[in-house]
Amino acid sequence: MKTPPASTTPPPAGPGGVAPPDGYTTDTGQMSGAGGNINDAAEDAKGEVEDTQPTELTDAEFGTEHTQWHGDYSAAIEQLGQGATAMCDNLISFAGQISGAGATYGATESGATTTVTAPGSGL
Repeated sequence: MKTPPASTTPPPAGPGGVAPPDGYTTDTGQMSGAGGNINDAAEDAKGEVEDTQPTELTDAEFGTEHTQWHGDYSAAIEQLGQGATAMCDNLISFAGQISGAGATYGATESGATTTVTAPGSGL
């Protein structure tokens, strides 16, 4: 069996027209690990974000000169918290997509390996 030489050209661009950088490689384990790391970091951050809202600072603690601003401050903390929670949720979803792509990549790679190594494949 004769193995063709390794390609020295970068892989073709994907459907979006973006090719991976030179030297880029991945495998199912790397993709799954990356998805897990992103998920864990987002879950940890989400727990911390939830602890920041609502604000524990009362209008009295804002000081008598500034109590009029407490409502705006409290609303801003709520909005920041909601935005940060949404960001964490999006990252968790993205992590799932990476893990899912890793599983698809593994299945495709396995199928390609079977095809290439099958008797009579001509390679």
